[in-house]
Amino acid sequence: MASAKNDLGPRLAFIAVAVAASVFLPSAPARAAVPGPEALIKTACPAKPAADDPCKAVYYYGGDGRRHAFVNDKVYFSWYADFSGVQAVSAAFLASVPLGPDVTYRPGVKLVKFQTVNATYAVALGGTLRWVKTEAVARALYGADWNRKIDDISDAFFADYRPGPDISAASEYDQNAELAAASTIDANLDSSYRSVKVVTDLGAFDVDLVTLQRDRYTMVTDAAESSDCADGCPVKTLAAYASESAATIGIHGAYFCPPDYADCAAKTNSFLWPVYNSSSGVMLNAGSLPVHEGPMIAQTKDGRYFFFHRTKDFGDSVAQFEAQNGATLTAALANYPSLVENGAVIVESESRLDEDMKTVKGLRGGIGYDDHFVYLAVAHSATVIDLAYVMKALGAKYALNLDGGGSAALLYDSAYKVGPGRLLPNAILFKKR
Repeated sequence: MASAKNDLGPRLAFIAVAVAASVFLPSAPARAAVPGPEALIKTACPAKPAADDPCKAVYYYGGDGRRHAFVNDKVYFSWYADFSGVQAVSAAFLASVPLGPDVTYRPGVKLVKFQTVNATYAVALGGTLRWVKTEAVARALYGADWNRKIDDISDAFFADYRPGPDISAASEYDQNAELAAASTIDANLDSSYRSVKVVTDLGAFDVDLVTLQRDRYTMVTDAAESSDCADGCPVKTLAAYASESAATIGIHGAYFCPPDYADCAAKTNSFLWPVYNSSSGVMLNAGSLPVHEGPMIAQTKDGRYFFFHRTKDFGDSVAQFEAQNGATLTAALANYPSLVENGAVIVESESRLDEDMKTVKGLRGGIGYDDHFVYLAVAHSATVIDLAYVMKALGAKYALNLDGGGSAALLYDSAYKVGPGRLLPNAILFKKR
């Protein structure tokens, strides 16, 4: 499909975006700020900087702990209306933040075209390019003047994007949904970590939160033992699980019986819930599959997620599950209770919810997901019921309670954000596809 070319080609960030930014910033502030993640940053410029002075480069400081360059002003303005939010930082601080991938166009804002490729693309979450196959579809999506809404991108930045499914009909791409999913640049990153205050119907809670794009990561459920264990079960740190699975993100897993609990004598580090050992391909505690009354989360090799209100709905065996769903199981873990289902908090209807879960405030961990993202959350000073409302507020359509308290651990970019906590007999990990 032919496209209209812009008169101005792409310009590098240090020439275009930062020149404009320097108009809004003091040329040499007495003391540079030290911002938190999700900020726009640059170094302060001298009184008369050269046109290509590195001080003019503007970066997005992401929740992934990296700085992301804007390759030109058009990409910048797909996210921001002006430069008023840019902060000056010291050269030392800027150098301490490693470079990450370039910022890509905000999904839903523009159509794009590469200079030597005869195709026009809509942009989807995570810099995914979706070829708009006909002019009729482009017109239906972007109006009669669709060809005036195309930005050219230098071929040099093709690697910043990734291919997605073609768009053959307007119903296959929803601009508003794409804009909503990528509400911030952090949401457009493969993953991010934030320490946030989450406001819920039950109050506000401090939460350590990892958000990752579902289609960029494979979930791994791991256990230190490859067969059922009743006592003295092997355990590892969360970091050890991650390292052995080539994963950089992880969270503690299901409830277990720790050695520091008096009533766990003769069953230390054991757990009753079915957990799939992804590395060995064995479902631990498989005998509980037909009868277990707790919920389960699972993922298959084709990237689909499954949430079972009761584990017995999974099937009597891995083979039965795979036959019923036409897919290969890659991860699965059961626990109790279910927190959110179909976007609604259901934890209060869970009949086996004990009093401690209802009333004791502490560290509570959970995993949830929606159509685009997986959420790993550790809520502080929260009950299990509070955690359910936290997961709903984050946007999870489905969410499962995990262990917590002294076992709580959250790993991001191979570094602990919570924990390390106790040694664990099982854990949930995520590694890049």
